[in-house]
Amino acid sequence: AMPPGNYSDEQAFAIVAYLHSMAITPRTVSTSTNTGDATRGKTIFEGKGRCLTCHRIGETGGYTGPNLAGIGGARRPPDLERSLTDPNFEIRDENRPVRAVAKDGTVIQGTLLNYDTYSLQLIDTKGNLRALQFDKLREYEFLKTSPMPSYKDKLTAQEIADIVSYLTGLKGTK
Repeated sequence: AMPPGNYSDEQAFAIVAYLHSMAITPRTVSTSTNTGDATRGKTIFEGKGRCLTCHRIGETGGYTGPNLAGIGGARRPPDLERSLTDPNFEIRDENRPVRAVAKDGTVIQGTLLNYDTYSLQLIDTKGNLRALQFDKLREYEFLKTSPMPSYKDKLTAQEIADIVSYLTGLKGTK
């Protein structure tokens, strides 16, 4: 049992967030023995990997995936590597993909922001905030697979290590 403490709301939130992250982020062991080069990683991220098609760094890039501007401060290198090679292993709630079909047949896909009894809010693939009322939808589903491809067979182990090195250095840059 933890003794009571005199924590501010901000401190209590930080403690709970840390404990929550430990519960949902399994300890993974890096399979790579390569040391990455961040400069090469950025080149691969922006070029061959086509990562900016879906992800953004600050204001640059797509909207299908999360903004990675601060990912280096939020995720450990082995977890970043695992996300590149097995994106379905862990899909965080804040990155949950959703697909909805309006009554007129229009398909809307994006990243879930929030939902309640009557509606869901998402950022669509073009970066638009969408609020969808359930009574105007034919169907909706929270997808269980990531739209991100695995790079396990698309990039070499060295290229993956380079991207991880680049991402690890992103600690909130715009």
